Amino acid sequence: MVYSGDVPLSQLQAQLEAAVEEEDYEKAAALRDVLQRRRFDVRLAVEEANERFYAAFQSGSLAAMSEVWGSGEHVQCIHPLSGCVAGRKAVIYSWKAILGSGRLRITLEDVRVYAADGHGFVTCVELTESSEGKGRIAATNVFELQGGAWKMVHHHGGPTPRAMPRIITTGI
Repeated sequence: MVYSGDVPLSQLQAQLEAAVEEEDYEKAAALRDVLQRRRFDVRLAVEEANERFYAAFQSGSLAAMSEVWGSGEHVQCIHPLSGCVAGRKAVIYSWKAILGSGRLRITLEDVRVYAADGHGFVTCVELTESSEGKGRIAATNVFELQGGAWKMVHHHGGPTPRAMPRIITTGI
């Protein structure tokens, strides 16, 4: 049995399910532990990529923001109250205008991270503060593993009401 970091999480999950089906509980327990450890590691990597994005955003550095973003035709950004900006070059150009407008302080709340083989996303609420005032933005940040590094491939931010009701779902 291979527990290498090169084995995709989906393949480890399939091996775990097969071990349970075969009632090989020792093998299943070992696979469960490897899966938990790997999922935690991938989740942390996506969370760190998200932190790099917000550090670049707050620093006002276009170079740092450019480093955060990935490449590919699927790279997109939707800034609050704007349309979709598509393609890496256009996305970086859009950040040039935003970062040039002054420093922004951002605090995150309700951060939720999901990560799997090669992709992950973060949802959160950005509490922003600048010389022009305060804001509250609901954001989704999508990351992709590119060349061994987690890169942002999509950011969507939109205004949210001050008091956002929490939707509770059970039994779904």
